[in-house]
Amino acid sequence: PLQSFDYSKHFVLLLKCMTPSATVENYLKALHDAEHGLAEDDLVPVGLLASRLGVAPGTATAMVKTLAEAGLARYQPYMGLRLTRAGHRLAVSVVRRHRLVELFLVQVLGMNWSEVHEEADRLEHALARVRPEH
Repeated sequence: PLQSFDYSKHFVLLLKCMTPSATVENYLKALHDAEHGLAEDDLVPVGLLASRLGVAPGTATAMVKTLAEAGLARYQPYMGLRLTRAGHRLAVSVVRRHRLVELFLVQVLGMNWSEVHEEADRLEHALARVRPEH
């Protein structure tokens, strides 16, 4: 008899070994932010995601399909999308890194809170291998 193979476990292990691109991380972070305050079943429109990222809707749709194929988002064409459990975990990791970088810039480098967000956006991806929970 064939045994069932749990792809989701192996996918999560693969994600731990791979570093997602800055673009993927930015989409996950934007989607995570857009989901905040929505009901559990509500979907984020692709147009809203495109607007938050400053990209054309067609560009966002292409990346959304990639995220869905990778198991990071659940996408319903013409309706919207939500993060999957794996996508949520990855998005939260990106948000944590971003906040840690902001804190570092303020507390260690003495930058003003009003100027750290954009710099943290650039630096958070360079620290992709650092695990904030440790």
